[in-house]
Amino acid sequence: MKRTMHQREVQHPALGDQAYDLIKSDIILCKLAPGEEVTEVRLAERYGFGRAPVRAALSKLSQESLVTVLRRRGYVVAPVTLKSVQEIFDLRLLLEPRAAHGAVGRVDIAKLRSLNAYPSMSDSGRQNLRFLERNREFHMEIFNACGNERLTRMLSALYDEMDRLLHLGLFSEQDASVMKVNHEEQGHQHDAIIEALEARDAAAAAEATSRHVEDSRNLALKAILNGRLSFSV
Repeated sequence: MKRTMHQREVQHPALGDQAYDLIKSDIILCKLAPGEEVTEVRLAERYGFGRAPVRAALSKLSQESLVTVLRRRGYVVAPVTLKSVQEIFDLRLLLEPRAAHGAVGRVDIAKLRSLNAYPSMSDSGRQNLRFLERNREFHMEIFNACGNERLTRMLSALYDEMDRLLHLGLFSEQDASVMKVNHEEQGHQHDAIIEALEARDAAAAAEATSRHVEDSRNLALKAILNGRLSFSV
């Protein structure tokens, strides 16, 4: 039985969402590498969608600056540059303290404590990855509680870009013992954020968050200087 025009119109948005989720995931996981050129046809074949859902997905990803339109050639996955890394941390430093300030009296302190797990004694990649996942969940719990949906969306997008840096090897296990110390220090910084939020001290929560982001920036710069990530200026 032929589908009506209305049925096709209803189906496309759902397929577009599926295509968006799959393509975005592969960009973040670097299965679609930074700087890689792609086309609607190639992506449709790769994911098993028609061109219309892929086009809708690419349009949304373009709005999020994860892909850029190449005139008459298709699209390019957003490259990672030193400038982009600097901008990510500049924006985190600007936005995250405000989110922590807004989360006072709203956030689930017990949930934050459960997410602030310190790294295992194991140096396995799986344990390290799980620690990083919980780190994101910790911060998103605060962002979601801040009461500003637009701010939360902006920070979620920044953390998508942070995830991409992690998968590129910016915080890789070249020296597992050093990474463990870094993770432990990050956990202590989370403790300070939790304590300020529990005390309902908005200024202290914002200040603890600022220190945490600055420390993360320093870790990133150290990783870049140590050659853990190669990209263009």
